[in-house]
Amino acid sequence: MFERKGQIVLEAEAGDEDEVFEAALEAGAGDVVSDDDGHTILCAPEDFAAASDALAARFGNPREAGLIWKASVITEVSEDKAATLLRLVGDLEDNDDVQSVAANFEIADDVMERLVA
Repeated sequence: MFERKGQIVLEAEAGDEDEVFEAALEAGAGDVVSDDDGHTILCAPEDFAAASDALAARFGNPREAGLIWKASVITEVSEDKAATLLRLVGDLEDNDDVQSVAANFEIADDVMERLVA
């Protein structure tokens, strides 16, 4: 359900999508997603140190870098369960004994808007 991955997040200003993609592949990354917020690079855990060092040398320090648990299956959450699930995740994140929370759910944008409002 979850896979261990290395994740490196670069600012959008670090470079254009093609330049970051090419550099990431050369550094050993397996996937690159670029959008207006920046570039997210994923790699195998064993390639993380080398990829992180190579990308930092070329583009500067990343916004964030580390090993994560990435969901391999995403589950759509209905509106009636979404509020409860968001409260649970919030409570877990607020707990001092919890280091990180990984989740594999997706909530529709219109449902999120109603819950946040």
